[in-house]
Amino acid sequence: MATEYGGTDSNISSGSVGALDRQPTVFDYAQSNQFKLYLSIFPKTEWFVVRANVPGVNLGQASQPTPLVDMPLVGDKITYDPFNMTFLIDEQYQNYIEMYSWMMNIGFPYSTQQFNKLERPDNLSRPGNKRLNAVTGKFNDASDRDLYSDIQLSILTSKNNMVAKVTMYEAFPVSLGSLEYSQQELDTDYLRCDVSFAYSWFDVEKI
Repeated sequence: MATEYGGTDSNISSGSVGALDRQPTVFDYAQSNQFKLYLSIFPKTEWFVVRANVPGVNLGQASQPTPLVDMPLVGDKITYDPFNMTFLIDEQYQNYIEMYSWMMNIGFPYSTQQFNKLERPDNLSRPGNKRLNAVTGKFNDASDRDLYSDIQLSILTSKNNMVAKVTMYEAFPVSLGSLEYSQQELDTDYLRCDVSFAYSWFDVEKI
């Protein structure tokens, strides 16, 4: 029998795996409120986090021109969406000030002396990249490495057992949300703040 234009005469291959082996072994669904966050340089913030996301991943594509339709080809560069989280602000504003101060530590808005002035709360230095000192002619550790930190998001089961770990490497905050006050609220509404992080890449590891 002739194949119509745009069709195919091939059959779908089901492989060598039997039908019983293809059935799932886990029937419980993941719960969106079962997670734990580790922020090494924001210890006052991590215990107040109420919302976080596993960032999206995007892979571009190339296009192969043909006389008919252009054929899509696999891309070669992955881009990542920001890591976003929301935390409740404590009454003493300790966690908000902790996050705000670190962003001033990166951005130094009114004095160059602000840059990288704060000590890391985790006391872990991050040597790595080398930078040439034009005066001495020697390579020294880049001064901005301590501004970065890894972020670990632990995924938990309904019984609070960790099943997966998502690690964002070389992360730093890029956006701190505004705080809205109002005298018109009828009920107590606790302040929340949104923060976004940029990072180099992330890995998902099954535990």
